[in-house]
Amino acid sequence: MRAQNIVIIGFRGTGKTTFGREMAKQLGLPFADLDEQIEFVLGETIASFVDKHGWQVFRELEQRVTHDFSRNFSGIVATGGGTIENSKNLQNLSKTGKFLHLNPKFLQVRKYLMKDTSRPRINPDIPLAQEIDQMWNQRKDMYRASADFEAVPDLMGDVETEAKKLIAAVPERNLPLPPKPKKAIILSSSNGTTFQGILDAQKAGRIPNSEIALFITDKPNCGALEKAEKAGIDTEILEVDDLSAEEYDRELINIVREIKPDYIFLAGFMKILSPVFCSAFGQITINVHPSLLPKFAKLKGDDVHEKVLDYEEKYTGASFHRITSNVDGGEMVLQRKVLVDDFETLDSLRAKVQKQEILGFCELLERK
Repeated sequence: MRAQNIVIIGFRGTGKTTFGREMAKQLGLPFADLDEQIEFVLGETIASFVDKHGWQVFRELEQRVTHDFSRNFSGIVATGGGTIENSKNLQNLSKTGKFLHLNPKFLQVRKYLMKDTSRPRINPDIPLAQEIDQMWNQRKDMYRASADFEAVPDLMGDVETEAKKLIAAVPERNLPLPPKPKKAIILSSSNGTTFQGILDAQKAGRIPNSEIALFITDKPNCGALEKAEKAGIDTEILEVDDLSAEEYDRELINIVREIKPDYIFLAGFMKILSPVFCSAFGQITINVHPSLLPKFAKLKGDDVHEKVLDYEEKYTGASFHRITSNVDGGEMVLQRKVLVDDFETLDSLRAKVQKQEILGFCELLERK
């Protein structure tokens, strides 16, 4: 039976991220490193977060991110060294994944960790060598007991070659199937924060087999256009000028028909599309709205976030829906929720929601 995920487990410094990313590349699968995803959500390094808030708060956040990836992701997942110490993480990841334990020679790992000062300390009151040995003795049996498969990579070996060995350690029938190739068009009138996040995710291997075939804007000076040109993506500037709504949309329809996309994503596109376009491409056109619809429908950007703060909402998020002539009223395809903290600001809330917009578009491109 094919797994939804291959979950790479193992001690610190065993190459989970390095080898996992290369495995995903060779298999054409999405790749996610849980520690990197947590840092993306946090907006800072794990080390600095732990220094300010402690390990317990970090583990709670790690549990939420792990739960998200166990449900929504399908590919290669690299875990943190302590991720599966949490029984909830172990349970969630095992529901959709098979565990591959990386178990290189411990002396190689120990030598590497003694030189790596970037990792947060678990017990800074004792020498690093003693901490490494203690952690290893505490965790090594847990990794072996949890593993479905085990491999012994050479940390000094060629990454491509070692990744092939790790793939061979997993029976082919258990490997996830790569997502079907998808072609997307992005429409944006904004600065392009969400758009840049999609590009970054693609570069990191999060959404392989996905092509951003075209970027379209109605604003020739918007930041998103700059980002598209810098990334080498074909662009089209379609200004309103003296066109009626229907004339504009017929021009847009002609452009889209040439590309034949699987998806059209509206990522900060401020022009309302007419029933003519909705009738032609509404089923594959996904708009993101920065709230948990139906709350605060028909508002835009910071107007939404200000309402969330004014109404003291406990949660907000990003809603992804197909477009219809009823603004913000199309079929919901995905919602991603975030907690509104007690001391939330407009800037911090905007950043939180934008990250969920990026993750949501990635999720849509990852789907089978």
